[in-house]
Amino acid sequence: MVIPAQARKAARIDRGDVVSVEPDGDGRILLVRLQKPRRRARSKARIVRREGTYAVGSADRTLTSELVRSLLAEFP
Repeated sequence: MVIPAQARKAARIDRGDVVSVEPDGDGRILLVRLQKPRRRARSKARIVRREGTYAVGSADRTLTSELVRSLLAEFP
């Protein structure tokens, strides 16, 4: 379900929040956040500068093409 940005901001609902949608009469709905999402552990990434060549990104996990596509889909 897509919740308009103005309604999300007013209800303080973020991407990934689990909500209950209840009819409130008069064509209105009530959004109730059921649980706060758990924060994912941050990945440790760094830039490795190699002499005589270009810099390379290094991460503590393997980056697949599918993962890169999904991360770029969320990028503004």
